Amino acid sequence: MKKMLVDSNGKVLTGLISTPVDEVNYKEYPFQLLSGYQVPEFLRPFFVNQFIFLGISGNDLFIGLAVIDLKYAANAFVYVYDQKNRQLIEEKKLALSKDVFISSQPDRCRSFFHTRGFTVDTDNGHFSVKTSQITLDVSIDLKNSMPLRLCTRAGYNGWVYTQKTTPIELSGSLSINGQMLSIKSPNYMALVDWTTGYMRRETFWNWAAITTVLSDGRNFGMNLSCGVNETSFTENAFVIDNVMTKVDMVHFDYDPKNLFTPWMIRSNDQRISLRFEPDTHRSENINAWIVTSRFTQLMGRFSGHVQTDDGEMIYINNCPGWAEDHFARW
Repeated sequence: MKKMLVDSNGKVLTGLISTPVDEVNYKEYPFQLLSGYQVPEFLRPFFVNQFIFLGISGNDLFIGLAVIDLKYAANAFVYVYDQKNRQLIEEKKLALSKDVFISSQPDRCRSFFHTRGFTVDTDNGHFSVKTSQITLDVSIDLKNSMPLRLCTRAGYNGWVYTQKTTPIELSGSLSINGQMLSIKSPNYMALVDWTTGYMRRETFWNWAAITTVLSDGRNFGMNLSCGVNETSFTENAFVIDNVMTKVDMVHFDYDPKNLFTPWMIRSNDQRISLRFEPDTHRSENINAWIVTSRFTQLMGRFSGHVQTDDGEMIYINNCPGWAEDHFARW
C-alpha cells in the first residue's frame, strides 16, 4: 500500500519520518485561506511551491542545479565553479508553468524544465542538463544514503515537506564549453534537496550543507537550516557512513551586509561548531508584482567540529560546502 503524506481525512503526517513517503499528495490537503475559504482542489496547486536542488562538490569544482516550480512561473539554474581558477560559469532561465514539471514522488525525483537553449531532465537518480555552455549527465547512487524526511507546519494553514539526502555517491560527466570532465565518487560527492509544500507567503532561511569524503575515507554529509522547517522539529543533521546524528536548533552568526566575512554556525546542543569562509557566490534579486526574492548561495570552506551521538568528535578542516541567505515572497 502506498504511503501518502496526506491521509484520507486530509490530515498531514508531520514530524521526522523514518520510512519513504511514496507521494506528497498536496492536492488532497483541504487547504484554506486565512479567511476560512476552502480552496477548490483544482486551484490548490497554485498555492504550492516545489523545487529540486542537486549539489556536487569536490576539491576543485562546485556544481549546482535547481528547478523551481511556483506553478504560475518557473525558473532553473545551473552553475560550475572552478575553485582553482576562481571562475564561475552560470546559466539560468525563466519559463512558463507549462514548460516545467516536478513530480510528487520524492524518491523518484522526476522533473523537467524545457525552454529554448536550456533543458533539464531528472528521473530515478539520473540528472541531465543541456545549455549553451554546460552539459551535465550524472547518475546518483541512493543505495548507501540516508535521507532526512521531515514535514512541518508553515504558518497558520500550511506545511512543508522536505527530503534532504547527503552524502550521495555518483558518476557521470561534465562538459564546459566542449571540455569534458569525469565526475565520479570519491573525488566528487552529491546532495539532493527535494521540497514541496504550502509555504508561508513570506519565507526566509539560512542553510549550510556539506557532502564529502573525510580524510579517514568515511562519507560525510551535513544539512543545517534555520528560519524554515523548524515548527516543533528541525531539519538539522549530519550523516557519517549512513549513520545519522540529529542536531538541535542552529544559530547562523554572520554579517548580512557583507556575506563574504566568515560565518559562525553553532547548534544549541553543542554538537556543531563550524566556521564557514565564503569563496564565491551566485545571487538572484527579483522584485516583481507577485514574487520577490533575495537569494545568495555561497560556496566556500568549513572548518571546526561536529560530535556524534556516541561522543566521537569529527574535526573538519578546509572542507568544501555551501551556505545560503534567502528571503522570498511568493
